Amino acid sequence: MNIPNFIEKAKPFVRQAEVFVEASETDEIVAYSNENEAISFIVNHNNQWMALSENNDFEYFFEPIDVSTVDLKNYTALTTKNQLVYPNFEHLLHFGDEEIQDFVKQNDCDKDDLFDLQSIHDEGYIDFWMDHHPMYNNDGVYSYKGGWAMIWPDDDIPMQWDENLEFVYQVGVQNEPFIEIYYSKSDKNFICVERNT
Repeated sequence: MNIPNFIEKAKPFVRQAEVFVEASETDEIVAYSNENEAISFIVNHNNQWMALSENNDFEYFFEPIDVSTVDLKNYTALTTKNQLVYPNFEHLLHFGDEEIQDFVKQNDCDKDDLFDLQSIHDEGYIDFWMDHHPMYNNDGVYSYKGGWAMIWPDDDIPMQWDENLEFVYQVGVQNEPFIEIYYSKSDKNFICVERNT
């Protein structure tokens, strides 16, 4: 397998994401951001305003909000633009087709073992993926919706491998902590995960 092979194999897994960028006067405002506030992100989600907030115990919640109660002058108004996001290398190896699975086996790895997959490196594909991912290609990007979540150092099993969880938002792209928001299909609630490098 070479870089063009990996890129070709990744194409069926490319996902459309929406990246949140500063809105101009003519743009539709769909979100607000201020990472210095307890309510750091407000977004119109499924025609309802939702807020990412932090309580006094440093726990994060994603829940409905009445935006009229927030002083939005303290926030950056955001709009979205579309961006295609490729899976990172471990996701590609985990979800990939038969040829990819043969490659995993040839490297004596288990596709369900993240540490096994991380022992295989293809710097060319990784560089390509970084060039197309909002966490790295992030000039002026505040957050993103959909696509592929990052894999973090504290992961044993990536949350996106759980079919019950839908990756919804990555909030905070420039500064730590980064907050991921997932939707649990079984519990019908949102899960917020604080991430640090």
